[in-house]
Amino acid sequence: MRFSTIAALIASAGLVAATPGSLVARSGDGSVELAKRSGCGSTGPLGTGHYIWWITAPCKAGTQMTCQVTDRTGCLPGDTSKIGSVEVDNPDDTQQIAKKSGTNTLSFTCPPGGQVRCQANFNDNDDGPGYSLRVF
Repeated sequence: MRFSTIAALIASAGLVAATPGSLVARSGDGSVELAKRSGCGSTGPLGTGHYIWWITAPCKAGTQMTCQVTDRTGCLPGDTSKIGSVEVDNPDDTQQIAKKSGTNTLSFTCPPGGQVRCQANFNDNDDGPGYSLRVF
């Protein structure tokens, strides 16, 4: 019993450590994937040539969470003048959970599937490099 408890703890610690590193930013049409990590748990900076960038992130069902478009460092909220909108949907069925224009931060409740897509819709297709994305 002691061995199985220790093994379970090690396995869960490995899962927690692996989760943030597995986030990949994708362009709106999915043709570009960026696995770069900014600071503060963010993915980015994002690339050029696309108006839409998104990440899929795990979350605990029923938990109040935040999708945030940060500056390129990943730690400070991004300049809202270049962000058209932020939206969150359920990647299992693409049902929209939340959407707001003129913001860099969007609160939402994690869906039963325990996963969300956090998306930034920029005003210009070359604004991405100044931003990163995170869910917390």
